[in-house]
Amino acid sequence: MVAVMSITADYAARKASEKRALLWSEIAADLHADGALPSRAPGGLSRLRLLSVDFNRGSFELPGDALPPERRKLVHTWGACARLRFEITHKTRYTGFFETGGEAIARFSDAKGGGDFLPSIALKFFVDGQASRNLLTLPAAARAKGDARCFSSAFSNAAPGATTFDGKLVQGAFERTSRALGGSRLHAVYLPLHHLASIAENGEAPAVAVVPDRVELRPTQDAIRACPEGVDFRAALAAVPAGTKLFDVLAAAAIDEPTEILGAIWQDSAWLASRYGDERLFFAHDVGPVGPHG
Repeated sequence: MVAVMSITADYAARKASEKRALLWSEIAADLHADGALPSRAPGGLSRLRLLSVDFNRGSFELPGDALPPERRKLVHTWGACARLRFEITHKTRYTGFFETGGEAIARFSDAKGGGDFLPSIALKFFVDGQASRNLLTLPAAARAKGDARCFSSAFSNAAPGATTFDGKLVQGAFERTSRALGGSRLHAVYLPLHHLASIAENGEAPAVAVVPDRVELRPTQDAIRACPEGVDFRAALAAVPAGTKLFDVLAAAAIDEPTEILGAIWQDSAWLASRYGDERLFFAHDVGPVGPHG
């Protein structure tokens, strides 16, 4: 059984570095046994809850960095976690984490939770005395059927929409949920970035937030070479050594404009397949700006 996270009542008020260390210790202490990586995904009846706005509200509204034990992950079911570092390497017009960078805990998962492999990457950035901010990404372009490689595509907050009937239903339900909560820019797989541009790790907010509309994480050749093919994605990630530059990070001011180089993401730990990461670690969705947005 997964241990209950040993976070005290003052967790949210702690420094970003303390929260990051606490959460990582929970992940690292609860690893899946070698050769026993789980693979059974939730069935169709369980996944019907993903069509419910009431159920999906939890993806936006549940507080903190850990799911309650009774809430099972119906998508992004299995994955691996690592500590990553986002460095800003080029002059930027953007604010918040897009100006300062920061350290994060990331989870690389199979977004479908079974069936054809659809990789996704979520990064959790911690803020002194405030809730964490999450960057959620999916492949930036449609992947070839049967492609099981981890780094064969770029990842973005603005991804192509689903082509399957069930995928369209689930994406539509998430969009309805965002709108029910007052959001105006979560269009299926467009995941807004305002929450990341509006704060830095030290809790300071810019006078005026300047928000990129789209970011792209482009895998480096070092990441591609280090990640073997033909094995489970969690085992492949475990072969990538700490210290690897995983991604170049690019950003665009508008979703239909070309991206410009912003920075890079480095891997600062091994990738760990963890029961805690699979069952408890939580990356909240953000509804984006409330009300009309141009």
